[in-house]
Amino acid sequence: MPPKKKIAQPEVNVPPPVPVKAKPKVKKIALIDSDSDDEEDIQVQVQAQVQPQVVNQAANQVNQVNQANNANWKNEFEQIITIPKPDDPLDCKVEVGPNARCDPKKIKDGSILYRPARLIVLEKDRDNTHSRVRDQGLHKDGVDGCDWNLGKELIGNQCWTPDQYTKIEKVTASVLAHKLKEEVGDCVCKVEFTKNPDPADMARILRDGFRVIENAPVSEEEKVKLSKKLYERSQKGEYRIMRGYIVRSEDMKMEQSDTGMVKFLDADLLAKGEMAERMINLRNIVSLTYRLTKYQLK
Repeated sequence: MPPKKKIAQPEVNVPPPVPVKAKPKVKKIALIDSDSDDEEDIQVQVQAQVQPQVVNQAANQVNQVNQANNANWKNEFEQIITIPKPDDPLDCKVEVGPNARCDPKKIKDGSILYRPARLIVLEKDRDNTHSRVRDQGLHKDGVDGCDWNLGKELIGNQCWTPDQYTKIEKVTASVLAHKLKEEVGDCVCKVEFTKNPDPADMARILRDGFRVIENAPVSEEEKVKLSKKLYERSQKGEYRIMRGYIVRSEDMKMEQSDTGMVKFLDADLLAKGEMAERMINLRNIVSLTYRLTKYQLK
């Protein structure tokens, strides 16, 4: 038998395989809601094909929010621990000659002078030639004629004032206490100090301060430091500025050693005819000014 012939098969065009698109990668971004009262992060999952510039933009936004939050809690904490200082319009730094005790051009109505008699300026004339003063000791005793006029030369060369100083020295708390007790003597001085804290104010400061510290984005070690600073602030009350002198008595040393308190006569209240005796805690003194030098706590 003759061999069978092979029948040619028709060519079939097979299309190439269709590539399968890969699923887009999913990246999760955490955005912080800066308006959230409880300061909890709101996690927002964004499912999209995120380009590098989008990632950088989101990261920058997060950094900006974090920086704003850091600034907010720091400012709030500083406001809590800062003690407001009252205005002192008579306080001024001056330059005087070698034999002068004050600058008569800088005295004002209400300035207190020490000659060594304790004098208060009742009126300073506009021509700057003389001032009307009162001897506080004589006035207290009811003596007539204790008001008189003093020329600027006499004031500048013979009168000290606790409102003027030519230099500032930084000293320790013990030095401030020693100077007020032992060195000031009968000279009129200016004492800046903090009063003993009011219990209600102390509780408010601690409550508000610990709330800020608890939510602050800092380490535990830093929170401990902030807590110590807050406690120190809570132990201080209102800031006070008084001009006057120490009230000395036989039991003065015993009072100082037992309680750290001294009796101080407020010259401004005395000039008004009011009860002028006050108590000052030596441990709370911040600044002391007398005889052209201001001593400040380091």
